[in-house]
Amino acid sequence: MKLRMRFSGRGGQGIKTLGSTLVRVAMEADYYATLTVDYTPSVRGGPIFCDVILSSAPISYPFCDKDADIFIAIDQKGFERAAECIYEKTSSFIDEHTIANAEEIIQEGKIHRVPITRRADENKLPKSANILCLGLLSQFLKDNGNIDLKEEYYDKVLNNMPKRFRDINIQSYQLGQALYQELIDKS
Repeated sequence: MKLRMRFSGRGGQGIKTLGSTLVRVAMEADYYATLTVDYTPSVRGGPIFCDVILSSAPISYPFCDKDADIFIAIDQKGFERAAECIYEKTSSFIDEHTIANAEEIIQEGKIHRVPITRRADENKLPKSANILCLGLLSQFLKDNGNIDLKEEYYDKVLNNMPKRFRDINIQSYQLGQALYQELIDKS
């Protein structure tokens, strides 16, 4: 089993935290995991993306080229910089409020337009859109993934976060799970 994912946004949105949290969850489940991060010199506000590879065997190449199984984008510039990872089997979760031209750029795979940042803003959790993405991803993997990341692994990692962020992150995670369910109910 190997799962390749790319998450994109802009510096300050917690894209690296999203990737590293998912890696910790996978390690709790005894999977091999890698995280690579790509960003511009203007770290704060500049485009950023990270590749996460999860596998049941050692990983020899830690990047998504044109082979991402899952792509999540929550910022226009990050999306434009990172979208080359998409191919015919990619499931893309694209923020419907911050990315204008996804259908023009993504010619393959399946596009899911999701109100990620708007939902975070509506719930007064704008700085936790990254963990909202983790909740959405956890439900997607449960329904469609070939990886067994049980809820207890997510709980363990989220409950080990610094106390000042813990409640907000758990709330954001649950919000992401609910958002995925809404997406499924609409389809």
